[in-house]
Amino acid sequence: MKYNVIGDNDTRNVKQCWFKNRGITDIDAYINLNDNCLLPFNLLDNMNEAVELLLKHVNNDNSYITIVVDCDCDGYTSAAMLYNYLSNTYPEITLDYVMHTGKQHGLSEDITIPEQTTLIILPDGGTNDTEQCKAYQDRGMDILILDHHIKDKDNPYAVIVNNQCSNEYTNKELCGAGVVYKFLQALDESEWNENADDYLDLVALGNIGDLMDVKSYETKRLIDKGLSSIRNKSISAMVKAQEYSMHNHINIHNFAFYLAPLINAMCRCGTMEDKDLVFRALIETDEEFDYKKRGQAETIKESIYDRAARLCKNTKGRQDKAVKSALPKLKEWIEDKEVYNHPIMFVKADDLFSSFTGLAAIKLADYYNRPCLVLRKRDDGYYGGSARNNDNSPFNHLKQTMIDTQMFEFCQGHEGAFGFSIPSTNISDAIKMCKEQFSNLDFDTLNVDFEIDFDDFDIRFIRDIDNLADYYGTGLKEPKVIVTNIVLQKNQGALMGEDNSTWKFITDDNIAFIKFGNTEDDKVRQWFESDSKAEMMITAYCEIGFNEYKGILTPQAKITDYEVV
Repeated sequence: MKYNVIGDNDTRNVKQCWFKNRGITDIDAYINLNDNCLLPFNLLDNMNEAVELLLKHVNNDNSYITIVVDCDCDGYTSAAMLYNYLSNTYPEITLDYVMHTGKQHGLSEDITIPEQTTLIILPDGGTNDTEQCKAYQDRGMDILILDHHIKDKDNPYAVIVNNQCSNEYTNKELCGAGVVYKFLQALDESEWNENADDYLDLVALGNIGDLMDVKSYETKRLIDKGLSSIRNKSISAMVKAQEYSMHNHINIHNFAFYLAPLINAMCRCGTMEDKDLVFRALIETDEEFDYKKRGQAETIKESIYDRAARLCKNTKGRQDKAVKSALPKLKEWIEDKEVYNHPIMFVKADDLFSSFTGLAAIKLADYYNRPCLVLRKRDDGYYGGSARNNDNSPFNHLKQTMIDTQMFEFCQGHEGAFGFSIPSTNISDAIKMCKEQFSNLDFDTLNVDFEIDFDDFDIRFIRDIDNLADYYGTGLKEPKVIVTNIVLQKNQGALMGEDNSTWKFITDDNIAFIKFGNTEDDKVRQWFESDSKAEMMITAYCEIGFNEYKGILTPQAKITDYEVV
């Protein structure tokens, strides 16, 4: 196990050391942000034209406005913000929305824009849909795009507001919901309203769900404001449904792990009926349904908000079960082909997944500690799929790296998380090119914030780590710690689970060391199952914090890798 301590290893000043390692030098300024860090909306190119276009249709009795709901958390939240603002501010307009059938984006072929539409609005998508925009413009429709994706080609057939295309707008870590918020601010100023801030909770969820870097002062400030003032009834119901997992605590990390995945799971594998219901909940339609709980005879009334939260949790459960079932087969294929030795893993999924390629790529990238592309064969001679970078990757710009190979039809999305299409005839050459160019890169050395000896590993250090939890987010990943010379004694430990795949030790200081998912050849497991009465010593790569169970907090080091000393 190779590792590199990336900072000063100041275990007595954990907070300062961790922030410095993440590139935050003025800690006081960061943790006490105010509205002075927010950029003016008029720094976004084409904002005046966008407001004028919208108001032209608001003031036309014959206008029919259709919003395209993009198929992810940012897409749902940005579309819901726009729908809520327009319907509440201009109740007389004719407003409609359309949704994707799967994980498509923008003006894809699976959506049907109503013929009577006069204005199409695309929040969180559409910048590169040049041909589609031209086709709709030729049919007499105006197009307004409020997006944050990188522009790959010109699109003169729409009014585009996009922070990536606006040189004066320096915050590139603002998602579609953030750009929509800026547009609503511009509408407020034009119309003498003060309504945009009513939707900051949706802004926060959108930015968190789309993994925007919270080192950006503006993005962090908008998230903080949104989390401190949750007004949307659907978000409130999801928070309530997940209160056990979230320990009744609202922060970026909990929204990222327990709320955004609910919406994303619905987008991936929910029925169209259920996806539509979830969006109706976000736009607060105040519907009620008859619902009979399993094992109960009485039928009760269930609000659309509680129903949406329940359906999302159920759908995520099915998604997680499907991914868990398929991952061993993918790992078996990777092991058989020795793909884990490749600098960038190209993994053939084919019939194992339909819309879960992104989730599979995340889990495989983390497991094998290298970037991963999961591919599924299409009927047109191409493979499509999802790519994900891993936290320890030497690639800062994986998407651009793939584009530079000139082997792909397209790579669209974020630098570390994107979809792609590649001709089947190019895959072997792309793999060969990556092996030739990148095999010299170091993928095995773990970057850690702290290295601490077992004798110095105490409650104070664990508490200092745990106190950082409210700051965790994209760009501010939780600290990784190497604990050296951990002494394991059999009388302090136990094997757990039906298959004995978890081992756990409680030290004399009541600190738990635990590792999940151990196979039969795991050295600690083998030692524990043996007749040896000797102690065992390991050095471990850990995640540090407190585990809460039935109101009892236990200091814990969750081990992800280790070596026997």
